[in-house]
Amino acid sequence: MKRILLVALAILAMVGAEAQENTGFYPVYSIHEPHFGITFGPQATSFHSDSYDSDFQFGFFIGGSLSLPLNNRISLEPQVIYNRKGGKGDYYINNFYDGSIRFKLHYLETPLLVNLHTKSVVDIILGGYAGFLLDSNFDYSGPYTYGYGELDNDQFEKVDLGLVAGIGINMPHGKIVFKYSHGLSEVAKEGNAYLFLEGAKNHGFSFSYIGYLR
Repeated sequence: MKRILLVALAILAMVGAEAQENTGFYPVYSIHEPHFGITFGPQATSFHSDSYDSDFQFGFFIGGSLSLPLNNRISLEPQVIYNRKGGKGDYYINNFYDGSIRFKLHYLETPLLVNLHTKSVVDIILGGYAGFLLDSNFDYSGPYTYGYGELDNDQFEKVDLGLVAGIGINMPHGKIVFKYSHGLSEVAKEGNAYLFLEGAKNHGFSFSYIGYLR
């Protein structure tokens, strides 16, 4: 999955540079002026650890973004977003496969991104985030059963810290962004959540659009 993302990012960077060279395409708005925008998009998230590796599941995020240029080459982009993360894994009873369970963790996140402007329409994006747990739930399915329910938030860590890297393609009224986020904090701390997710951390790939407001 990571190799596919790296190839996709490289292709998009070349396409962006070629578009500027051949068509003279430049954003209508100036990337060197402050802009507030709305960011949203789909993502694929899962858990990673030395002992636990879940399947990816689809989620989404939405929030606000503020572009603050520092100079012609660098701008800061603080954001405040609602982000639904999680992962899907199998569970077993008596050493036999019995079904799958999907954990859904809801965060209020405050990413701080650094945009490195190239000479084309492509930006290199680096940064980090802090996420604050709002809610947690799950659903499960098996050969003969299906259900869902709420989880005890006290069984999960309240704060999730992580790193972000990706690229952005500047458009006439906003930006298309492809990112990978890598969690540094374990998500579970006690109880049943810890039994399932011992050592697990969030990570995921996202595609988003930032629409700048004038």
